[in-house]
Amino acid sequence: MQIRVSLTIRFILIVSSILLAVLLSIYLYTQYYLSESFYRRLSNRAETTAELFLVVDDVDSTLLRKISDKSKNALHSENITIYNQKKQKEFTTNERESIQLDEDLLAKIQIQKKYRFRHGRYHSIGIYFDQTTEPHIVLASAVDDYGREFMTRMRVIMLLLFLVVILWVSVAGWYYSGKAIAPIDEMGQKLNSIVPKNMHLRLAESDNQDEIDRLSHTINQLLDRVEETFQLQRMFVSNVSHELRNPLTKMSSQLEVSLLKQRSPAEYQKTMYSVLDDIQELIALTQNLLKLTKVDGAKQELLVDKIRVDELLWEIRSLLTKSNALYQIEILFDELPEDPDNLCILGNYALLKTAIVNLAENACKFSYDKKATIRLRYSDLDLRIAIEDKGIGIKEADLSYIFQPFYRSSQTTDIKGYGIGLSLVERIARMHGGNVEVASQPNIGTTFTLILPNSITF
Repeated sequence: MQIRVSLTIRFILIVSSILLAVLLSIYLYTQYYLSESFYRRLSNRAETTAELFLVVDDVDSTLLRKISDKSKNALHSENITIYNQKKQKEFTTNERESIQLDEDLLAKIQIQKKYRFRHGRYHSIGIYFDQTTEPHIVLASAVDDYGREFMTRMRVIMLLLFLVVILWVSVAGWYYSGKAIAPIDEMGQKLNSIVPKNMHLRLAESDNQDEIDRLSHTINQLLDRVEETFQLQRMFVSNVSHELRNPLTKMSSQLEVSLLKQRSPAEYQKTMYSVLDDIQELIALTQNLLKLTKVDGAKQELLVDKIRVDELLWEIRSLLTKSNALYQIEILFDELPEDPDNLCILGNYALLKTAIVNLAENACKFSYDKKATIRLRYSDLDLRIAIEDKGIGIKEADLSYIFQPFYRSSQTTDIKGYGIGLSLVERIARMHGGNVEVASQPNIGTTFTLILPNSITF
């Protein structure tokens, strides 16, 4: 269901409910007022008739009947009957319309003094008249034709009024709901023109600080992220294509040159070794991509290993110095806990090792003296592993992109690599509930700090 239709229906339901409650209240109050007024008139007629018949000596039943017939205040189908204590009828204005006095009715009248009741279409009242020596019972009844006709007309008028108001409300609700969602429709049309062709465009924002303005601001922020994602995607595709094209082109060129003429076994063997190196490079690139995919799909259920961080650092130092004799790694402990168990965390041993190896190997690779310094600092909030180098550094313009896959700054184009390592480190850190901070100065050095929260402490 469209929002405009939904808003209109809700508006109609709310207004119709309020209007129905108001009309029903007016109807019931009017009905109550007319009923009370009729019973009051009927009671006055009954009491007046009883006083004339029982109190005034000069008035007999014949004269009283004539007075009743000629009275302009007489009610429609009116009947007034007077009974004595023995339930004997002493007077009635209309024999055909008189109400019989039974024991049950007599008891109710004696208890309540004035007892109202309905007798078919008649409104009736019984009065215990005690202004004479011997009390009497006066029964009066009449048909409220005026009240019934008035309420019938009132129902018709209220029904017509209700239908007219609902019709008016429907038109007004449709109009105002359209005005209310017009900014959203305009926003949708603008978004259709923005995505995906004109990603630089944004929704107009005002200073109203209303819901629509806040929504526009939120959508603009989302468009900023989407545009950035598109740019990173294009960068990723471009970089991975470049990384794959280089070894493939080298392999193709070497094989084509080898097939141009007959060559010696030694030359063929040299070409095969060169092609094998290129294949190994492709395998390494593929493995790094698989690692990146594995980390992206990793879940917290994989964080089940008890890792002693200081021992892991010594293991990584031994691994890297054996892999390259030029690498030097210094491990410093700035702040350590009193309890060594506080250096143990729950995590994924293989992935965490991969992250630190990447950072330490990069530090050795880019440092002028091939030396990296690893500092371990403990606090009540987290464990910090800072890996420093004294090398070429990173330009400020490149800092916001270094964790994107395949991104490589202009300073590292001459150094072998794929631009995947830092992206892998950042995702491993996030998987462990932490993050990676970087501080760098060109031609002075870079420090990467891996922060692991103590919330995952074993």
